[in-house]
Amino acid sequence: MSGADPRSHSCPGTCGLRVWAAIALLGFLHPSTWAARNGGAIAGRVISHAERPSVAGIEVTLEEMQRAPGAALQAAARAPANPRVTQTDSHGGYRFDDVPPGVYRLRFEGPECAARAIAGIRVRAGEELRVDSAPEPALQERVTVSGRRAGDGAGPSQATFGRGDLESRPAALQDPFRALGGRAGIAQESDFKSEMRIRGGEASDTAVLLDGQPLPYAYHFGGSAGSAGTLSADLVDEIQVSTGGFSVEYGDALAGVIDLSTRPRDPGTITGTAGVGSLLAHAAVSGPAGDGSWTFAGRMSDLGLYDERAAGDGLDGAAFRDLFAALRQPLPGGARLEAALLAAGNGYEAALGGTGRATIASRHGGARLRLEAPLDSRTLLRLQIAGGDLSVGSSVRGGMSFDQDQANQEVGVSVLRLLGRAHRLHGGAVFERTRGGMKGTVSDGPGLVASVLDYDAARTGAFVEETWRPGDTVSLRYGVRIDRSSWSGEQAVSPRASLAIQPRGGLTLRCAAGRFVQFPRQEQVFLAAGEPLRRQVADHFIAGIEKSWRGGLRVVVEGYRKDLHDPIGEAVNRAIELPELLTRYDSGRVRGAEITIEQAAAGSWRWEITYGHLVATQEKSGIESPRNTDERHRASLLLGKRFGRGWEAGGAFRYASGLPYTPLLPFTSGLAHTTVLGELNSARLPAYHRLDLRLSRLVPVAWGQLGVHVDLLNVYNQANVRSVDLYFEPADGAYYRTTAYQSPFLPVVAVSAEF
Repeated sequence: MSGADPRSHSCPGTCGLRVWAAIALLGFLHPSTWAARNGGAIAGRVISHAERPSVAGIEVTLEEMQRAPGAALQAAARAPANPRVTQTDSHGGYRFDDVPPGVYRLRFEGPECAARAIAGIRVRAGEELRVDSAPEPALQERVTVSGRRAGDGAGPSQATFGRGDLESRPAALQDPFRALGGRAGIAQESDFKSEMRIRGGEASDTAVLLDGQPLPYAYHFGGSAGSAGTLSADLVDEIQVSTGGFSVEYGDALAGVIDLSTRPRDPGTITGTAGVGSLLAHAAVSGPAGDGSWTFAGRMSDLGLYDERAAGDGLDGAAFRDLFAALRQPLPGGARLEAALLAAGNGYEAALGGTGRATIASRHGGARLRLEAPLDSRTLLRLQIAGGDLSVGSSVRGGMSFDQDQANQEVGVSVLRLLGRAHRLHGGAVFERTRGGMKGTVSDGPGLVASVLDYDAARTGAFVEETWRPGDTVSLRYGVRIDRSSWSGEQAVSPRASLAIQPRGGLTLRCAAGRFVQFPRQEQVFLAAGEPLRRQVADHFIAGIEKSWRGGLRVVVEGYRKDLHDPIGEAVNRAIELPELLTRYDSGRVRGAEITIEQAAAGSWRWEITYGHLVATQEKSGIESPRNTDERHRASLLLGKRFGRGWEAGGAFRYASGLPYTPLLPFTSGLAHTTVLGELNSARLPAYHRLDLRLSRLVPVAWGQLGVHVDLLNVYNQANVRSVDLYFEPADGAYYRTTAYQSPFLPVVAVSAEF
């Protein structure tokens, strides 16, 4: 954010809110946030500019203003009519849907802040206005770009994480995915991986989107023992996570959807952020391009300072880099065009134990083009085209290896139509093609076998969905999706429905049910080494209740179950009695419940407590075993405190039950010694627990602000176990058990600047 103007208005009182209207005409937003019904919408966020936290628990009142003869506004002389009241959530956000066309006033009032009003806000049919905090003192109205999304009707199992969450979360390390770890229903496989497992699913079961468009290559070192997100936190304004029951708009995903929204930029000025630390260097700059805007961002990381600390003598080097560029332009007739490029590369070298060694290098890139245009006041057209490529080369001695080339193209079109005041119809179609080859070796349990794949698969899909809001208290969303894969020759029909009821203020009841389908990925087909793979199916059933109170206290309780058909389990088959090279099962089940209690009031403290219970099993030929994602208990505590003068501190404690694994057992024939696989997932790692701390300070300067940030990972240096192996040493005539650990205590220091 640019430097503060000394003329900026502030609310009296201790919270120092700087509320003004940066009103964006967003009729060309993603269809899910295009204003519902015949009216419009007003949404935004309240932020305390001095210390940049989101402010929760602020009462927001929307008042309709009258027009005097001659259409002149008489804001001060006319009384408001039919006021609507809401409160800012834990991220400082608020929203009013179904606002009839007219002129309105917004009033903001909190327990520690005097009332502040913004008058003369004009709402038109089919448009959404965004009213945020910003340093400028004047009311402005302009066309801007926003990747912000506010959900698409009834939304069970949805969580929104604003920029404040991403910046203040300990151990996020400029990676927006790591900022999600430990939240309800969201887990990392290990400290070294950014991919998220959602409610007992594998990381590959979750679709990752960027501003509503698929992001096929979302990670550096994706699928390896360690990974990092390819998108800089400088770019991300908000993340929406759907952990189940999501819209039929999203296909080819079993467990969830992670949608990252890029930061809205002011097209009138050049702004940017930059930083350097012991882990990485990063920068992002945006500026005007006619009536639109441009953005460039990049990162570089070399883990040289932490190689020995994190992996002993095994890791010789790991580095990555990425670059993002975007151009956004409004077009005549209220349309908008957006083009973006993303390129990334990475490589590492590591010892695998004994004589084993691995060297892997990869690069990937992609381009996307999106056009959104209102066909009339009640119809919005969206067209998107995306393409990308991936190249991986490896040299591995003593372990699995592969070389991979992949090209991916996707074309999608959708139309949103407002039908009367209570109905919204959304439909579309998508065509995706993935081509490429892979060759290398895969594990069949006791050894390695060769695998060669020439892959060419096309997926076509179509969906239609209606959202019905008969009143302010009920929202029903229902629809169906049809997909077909040319590779497997299978077709899938996926009906889904969700219902949300708000019987009174602050209380929401939610339920959802639906079928979710995912076709085999190129990597999975390669690991299967020629054996046929079927589509995976998951039937979701979800019920939950949410209650919020004035002052920012919020409680969410949800229960869910997923019935799996033909699930693909671990990437490597460790069940020696199974004939397949890749672990495939007849069925599976996931049962779970979660509770989240959070307090994010307008004061200086904020906290969140989450607990989840999950049981995940799989069945093959009548034999049931735990899934490798079967994490029975997971709990976390987040705590943050603002001290004034730019100081902020936070802590995150996480606990989780140990994950199951297949043990290696000693075996001898009397003449030779070796190891054999034990019963599938019959052993468990020790429980996991870890404390992370963060201390930061932001200092205003003439051109913006400077920041200093210190993250302390695994403060008490808990030796959390990542894996356990067994091998026989002929020279000693003995078996030795080796243990790989997760992150030790690591201090990470960084400085940043924003202008």
